[in-house]
Amino acid sequence: MYKLSRCLRLSISRSSLLSLSDASLRSGVTVRSLSDQRNAREEDGQNLPVWSCNEWDPLKEVIVGRAEGQRVPFLHPDLQAKTGPDGWKWIRKNAGQPHDPQVVNAAVKETEEFCRILRHEGVMVKRPEPVPWDKLGTFNTPYFEDGGYMNACPRDGLMIVQDEVIESAMAWRSRVFEFYAYKKILTEYFKQGGRWTAAPRPAMGDDLFVKDFPYEDKKAREKMAYEGQFILTESEVAFDGADTVRFGRDIFVCLSHATNRSGVEWLRRHLKPRGFRVHSLLFKGVQNCHADATFLPLRPGLLLVNPVRPCLKINDEPVGWEYFSKRGWDVVEVPEPVTLDNMVYVSKWVHMNVLSVDTERVFIQKGEEPLRRLFIKLGLKPIEVDMRNAYHLGGAFHCWTCDVKRIGKLDSYLK
Repeated sequence: MYKLSRCLRLSISRSSLLSLSDASLRSGVTVRSLSDQRNAREEDGQNLPVWSCNEWDPLKEVIVGRAEGQRVPFLHPDLQAKTGPDGWKWIRKNAGQPHDPQVVNAAVKETEEFCRILRHEGVMVKRPEPVPWDKLGTFNTPYFEDGGYMNACPRDGLMIVQDEVIESAMAWRSRVFEFYAYKKILTEYFKQGGRWTAAPRPAMGDDLFVKDFPYEDKKAREKMAYEGQFILTESEVAFDGADTVRFGRDIFVCLSHATNRSGVEWLRRHLKPRGFRVHSLLFKGVQNCHADATFLPLRPGLLLVNPVRPCLKINDEPVGWEYFSKRGWDVVEVPEPVTLDNMVYVSKWVHMNVLSVDTERVFIQKGEEPLRRLFIKLGLKPIEVDMRNAYHLGGAFHCWTCDVKRIGKLDSYLK
């Protein structure tokens, strides 16, 4: 009886499907399998909650960080390597205190204006929960004591690869709990069907940091940088999302004071099964931290680079930016900034830390006239916004955002 009923069900199902197919063919309607429908749905990410494959496809949804609650962190090795001597003095003097309220309040207004303009340009904006790090005091882990720092730069802690959100393995002691501000947003994406992965969190004990690091010896640090050696050892996986730059299937990851070789290898193993190629990259410097004030693609075939930070190696092979020009890309140096000076957390070159809305529209710092003229010459449409106070809290347009959704196909762009 069971076999008979099962055969009848199969027969009915098959005949129904054949009847549907016949009717569809007669009416001109195409019948696609569920896998075909899903592939079509995922082709450009139109109907997915999370989808971002590069730095230039049309931007539809973005997370913008918050200035509220900023606190000055302690000067642990991770932060000392990323900042300069003048910054060390200021951090030591103010460690554990709220950041200058005048700067924070001005940054709040600047970022709200930035969000308003993003919405005007057709982009949905989400914000992390405000966390009062300036009021919460210090905390202890089994390995160190510190307090919170900020929620200004989601790019550091989050990385979007196709339909997946990856929480970075951040090696900043003051930012160990920063992810909590984004949990509700990420949970919402997950419930809508988004992929969500958390990379292994480093414990950040003393063994993660190079003992007797030559903080004040510039030549020694330059030599170390050329070999891909920074403040981090290889005792744990560590990487910041802001050290990655996405060119579709090719992702470049900068070795720096925030990202070690173990971090690059973790990303390589994690993404290789899906057809991504992860490349390590080294550029000249001593306070190397994050890629987006050094090189940034603005559209297929157009790469913006910092003239004082040449590329040294890609995948440990000595090569400059010609790596990209030989693969069909125009490499364009940014002009010197005219409105910005070096700050505690960022350099004046943060003016090239721009955010593309698409292959034409791009957010830049208001008043950076040489950069504006260059972009117009390149066929771009600059959108000027003043974010100078926000920079003092740690980053510019690209750092202050995480582009969760860009509409476009996953493709390869390096010939």
